[in-house]
Amino acid sequence: MVIKKHHLWNLDCRAAIELQKELFKEVILRDRFKSIRKIAGVDVKFLKGLNKFVCAVLIFSYPSLEIIEEKYCQSEPHFPYIPGLLSFREGPVIERCFGQIENIPDLAFFDGHGYSHPRRLGLASHMGIILNLPSIGCAKKKLCGQYDDLSLDKEKGSYCYITDSDEIIGAAVRTRYDTKPVFVSVGNKICLESAIKYTLSVSKFRIPEPTRLAHNYLNSIAAN
Repeated sequence: MVIKKHHLWNLDCRAAIELQKELFKEVILRDRFKSIRKIAGVDVKFLKGLNKFVCAVLIFSYPSLEIIEEKYCQSEPHFPYIPGLLSFREGPVIERCFGQIENIPDLAFFDGHGYSHPRRLGLASHMGIILNLPSIGCAKKKLCGQYDDLSLDKEKGSYCYITDSDEIIGAAVRTRYDTKPVFVSVGNKICLESAIKYTLSVSKFRIPEPTRLAHNYLNSIAAN
């Protein structure tokens, strides 16, 4: 996959925040795709003992979710852990891994936030712009905003919107009966309703299959 040149990754904290404020203007909050035939699942694991990141990108056929390509790569961290700036820490290894991919996905799932971010540019949005792909952020924990958990039914498919300063920024989505919701938001080139729909369509357990299997793939690599 060919990735166009873009900004530098090795920025200081202040410059990274200012860049987020500018890149946010490029996020597209509507569907910009014709059909979904290939889906990517992306996950990153930090190997503390080795001081390295390892990233996995798995490509699945859709809707059958058969794995058609697996790639992983490693790199050292060059940005500190700072809440809200995860993409500058994990972005370089994700970009490198996508550079090895032959089957370009129509949609990418990221284990992280997208638009539901204090500056509306979480990992899924930032990488969606860099990779020029429709993308969805699906996180295990809420980063910002509020939602009414009492209005969330126990059934799979139930969801309620997450709001911040009276703006809808994502949704708490029940992907399995009577389990904790996941927090879904637009990454890029997709609307929130479609992000919810596709998340539910690939969810057998709490975590959507693309990122769940990418996570399992990383664990198998780390164990060897």
